Amino acid sequence: MNNSKITNMQTGALPKEELLASLKNMVLELMQVLNGFDGQNINTAPFEGSWTAAQVVDHITRSNMSITKAFTLKGAMLNRDPAERVLELKNIFLNFNTRFQSPDFILPTQEVYDKKMLIALLNRSVDRIREVSCQANLSEMINHPAFGDITKFEILHFVLFHTQRHIHQLKKIFRAVSD
Repeated sequence: MNNSKITNMQTGALPKEELLASLKNMVLELMQVLNGFDGQNINTAPFEGSWTAAQVVDHITRSNMSITKAFTLKGAMLNRDPAERVLELKNIFLNFNTRFQSPDFILPTQEVYDKKMLIALLNRSVDRIREVSCQANLSEMINHPAFGDITKFEILHFVLFHTQRHIHQLKKIFRAVSD
């Protein structure tokens, strides 16, 4: 894949190598945040109706596994910039003033989680995304249940923005449950 074709200042897209490096750094930041939680406060809701940190991590993992499946779908070639929707995704997911309703298929499924198991599953999901994204043609467009028509390159950016959003959320949860 030609990086110059999918790197465009107007879209805010990163070249593939930079994007993969950003994903790696983001996972390191996520793990640093998670290491601050203990086995108890990771399962403590900061306020009524809120997810626990463990539930946020389960949600990220489920989302990652859904994205892994998306990368294996047969895609169609397109007649637009494969990075066209990157800025849209960034503006949506990094707007911390907006609340979202998670799609049912990536909702957390438990009330209490084992921290070590949770982190192991998260790491496995991130490793799978790296594996499949390196093998995929990122210029292909697929139809995703949450995004409609989207390129695999845009989906990889989504993973970055979605996880950054939840790192922000996890930091707020940590402050609330650690007081």
